[in-house]
Amino acid sequence: MNRVEELIGWNFVKRLPTDGNHLSRPVLEALNDLVESVEFLIKRIVPRKISYYAFRDPLTEVFNRHFLQEQLHFFAINGKNFPIGVIYLDLDNLKRVNDRFGHKVGDLYIQRFASILRSSVRKGDLIVRLGGDEFLIIVPKAGERQMEEILRRIRNATNAVNRERELPVPISFSAGWSIWTSPDEPFEEALERADKMMYLNKFSR
Repeated sequence: MNRVEELIGWNFVKRLPTDGNHLSRPVLEALNDLVESVEFLIKRIVPRKISYYAFRDPLTEVFNRHFLQEQLHFFAINGKNFPIGVIYLDLDNLKRVNDRFGHKVGDLYIQRFASILRSSVRKGDLIVRLGGDEFLIIVPKAGERQMEEILRRIRNATNAVNRERELPVPISFSAGWSIWTSPDEPFEEALERADKMMYLNKFSR
């Protein structure tokens, strides 16, 4: 076989000729099966994986800032999802956990909190890790009642995790929320309101 590179590049030969020596036919047919399997992997599965991780935070696999920007653009041109709830969350003890127990435990703390968030939101709600200890939940077609219900579930799930004592420091978080009323309102204004409420809650305890 003179063109081995065709088996490992992006442009594959579709089939190798199998009408030669009958002794080599099983080998060529097996190579054809291999070519088709690798071609399927690279053309179908690999692009999906690349797309998946382009929009995901590698530590928690919730969405990242890149995805958030893409989704905000979608919301701005598609008003049917408004009003949209914005929940801003901040882990309270991450620096203390990192300083005392190391970043490996700190990463576990972040992952466990992300898992709590995933178990607490509705289908179609979006969880974004903004970075470090900050998370955002975007809640389409939401009002005050939905915001309070999601936060109640997050608190209950957090309490359940803390009762298990699987982490050296209990998970604690501060949260604030706002309603992004329409595409005519800049998202940054809704985000700022949620951020301010979160800090008021953090420093009032």
